[in-house]
Amino acid sequence: MLPETRDALARYDEWLARTLKSPEALAAGARRVERQARHVGRRLRNMLLAAASVVIGALLFGAFITPLGFGGIVATVLLAMCAMLLFSSWPPIPEPKLEALPQVPLKALPAQVEDWLEGQRRLLPPPATRDVDRILVQLHQLTPAMARLEPGSPLAEDARRLLGDHLPRLVKTYAEVPPTHRATPEATGHLREGLKVVGTELDRLSAALARDSLTALEVEGRFLESRWQPGKGSVDRGEKA
Repeated sequence: MLPETRDALARYDEWLARTLKSPEALAAGARRVERQARHVGRRLRNMLLAAASVVIGALLFGAFITPLGFGGIVATVLLAMCAMLLFSSWPPIPEPKLEALPQVPLKALPAQVEDWLEGQRRLLPPPATRDVDRILVQLHQLTPAMARLEPGSPLAEDARRLLGDHLPRLVKTYAEVPPTHRATPEATGHLREGLKVVGTELDRLSAALARDSLTALEVEGRFLESRWQPGKGSVDRGEKA
């Protein structure tokens, strides 16, 4: 194969890797769109409530103080439109920022990091996107357990350091490499090694959270057994004997 052909095929493979997202990346993008849609729904609700408040206030004013008249009706319409315009951008759609990640509440941290990491995807080399996709799935799976995690526990501190500091800093450090050296095998290798370490630690964190939940379930089961079936253990031992 000619060198020109090999280079062209390599560029084509890179273009495909950047353009065609994996199912994991598409699912992460869909979750981000869903979260943004919920914020848009809150804006629409606030707009309607603001307009309704203006109209109700105007009706009460006209009923108990003085009739509105044509000028009052026009003023009410204008005030309602202004209120809707004011609330059309509130609440703002939160855009994850690197410097704000360490202060994000634990229950919202996986989703914020997922959005931030999905936004950084275009800066990463194609071989590393597979590692990023795996991390996106792990972050989504961690979200329910993180919401139940005690903020001051050792697991919470590990999760906050890993997600709010170490992972973003790894990606940021790679992005700061000069473009002429960023696509080298050395830089790509260091990035992928770091992402794999993050993936391993996320697996460890997920397993630890699962153990805590199973332990809590076991404690609850033993409590119910001791509370409602106090003689079951002795009866079972007598039957075995």
